[in-house]
Amino acid sequence: MVKLQLRLPENIHQTAKQLARKQEVSLNQLLVTSISNELVRQETLAFFAPVVEQFDEGAFRTALARVPDVVPAEEDRRQ
Repeated sequence: MVKLQLRLPENIHQTAKQLARKQEVSLNQLLVTSISNELVRQETLAFFAPVVEQFDEGAFRTALARVPDVVPAEEDRRQ
């Protein structure tokens, strides 16, 4: 485990403390979870970036146009 000194603007610190209290977790846990979520988000964006670059909207629309326009089966309409 690594210790990290972090300087936050007072308003962000107060908002984070309130949110941690509301979620019934420590401020440390809230910050660790928030940072972890952002890291996963960034990794996910990087993972899909090559796929996005290859996306062909014309090919997608052509494939979509081939989907038959039918009423879904009953079991597919249940929520």
